[in-house]
Amino acid sequence: MTERASEAADAAAADGGVLGVARAARSAFDALPAAPDLSALSKLKEKNLAAAGLMILEGRIAIEKALETGVVPQLLVCTEAEAEYWRAKQAAADRAAVGAGPGAAAAIAYDPAPAIASAAPAAAGPTFPLHTLSHAELCALVDFKFHRGAIAVADMPRIETFAAIGSDGRAELGQPAASLHARRSDGVNAPPRGARYLCLWDVTDPSNLGALVRTAAGLGADGVLLGPGCASPYYRKTIRASMGNVFSIPLWSIDAGGLVAFRSEGARVVAAALTENSVPAHGFAATVDARAPLVLVLGNEGYGLPGELLSLCTQQVCIPMARGVDSLNVAVAGGILMYELLGGATA
Repeated sequence: MTERASEAADAAAADGGVLGVARAARSAFDALPAAPDLSALSKLKEKNLAAAGLMILEGRIAIEKALETGVVPQLLVCTEAEAEYWRAKQAAADRAAVGAGPGAAAAIAYDPAPAIASAAPAAAGPTFPLHTLSHAELCALVDFKFHRGAIAVADMPRIETFAAIGSDGRAELGQPAASLHARRSDGVNAPPRGARYLCLWDVTDPSNLGALVRTAAGLGADGVLLGPGCASPYYRKTIRASMGNVFSIPLWSIDAGGLVAFRSEGARVVAAALTENSVPAHGFAATVDARAPLVLVLGNEGYGLPGELLSLCTQQVCIPMARGVDSLNVAVAGGILMYELLGGATA
């Protein structure tokens, strides 16, 4: 029984007699916390939570990366073995929220656009609800063998459009982004000199997209630009494949006009393509001016980049192959090309 429930029971019992006992039982029942709603996690593989604007975070790494960027779970469920760890995380988040100053929340509200924590109106209760189940109970709830120890439900962030156009209609080159989905005071995103971006165009497989985002983050890319047709970076499979790095690297949406804006300001827009105009990536990398922004564009897993998009790019590169192999999986090819063309960003 909670402390509040115990106090309610003692107060009601003071009335004495059978009536007092009944009142005590009723008061204690009313004071108990409501059972959490776990329906979003029930038979998880059968659900399309993205349609409801929700995302699933699985395991310590993904959940912690999300928390670091201001995501506040609607619910976090963990196994008994993980309970102490997540109670400590919850308590730390509560202390941080309370320490934010007068008028700050006892909870941090997640503003899904941009993905930055902001103070919410004062509210009671923990930063995020935490519920503990046995491992067997958690597996039964999600309806598959779950071995990551913790799972959370949170609002899916909204991805902003990368706008590299200044007030004069030209692309502007500013300073590197200081935070996830960073915006200048005038609301315009601006690529810094020497910035390196990965642009994905119609990459439909969530696992491929997640792997590419993870590699981009690991190789020091300044951001990932998502063109039309791409899988959501916040699908369950994408988050899992990225090891939570969809929260650790800036993400924007972009269209053909955005690539034109990059090019008009002198950025190299480099397409990965198997055409007669393609040159080996390794040789091309040696010619890249480190001071100019560069965008590496990767296309669909099956048919690559459309012709009209290739015409917007300044160069086309490929990976020389052996033994009659004509291509690689887009996540593998993207990793090699990022190492050649974007890897200098880690220096």
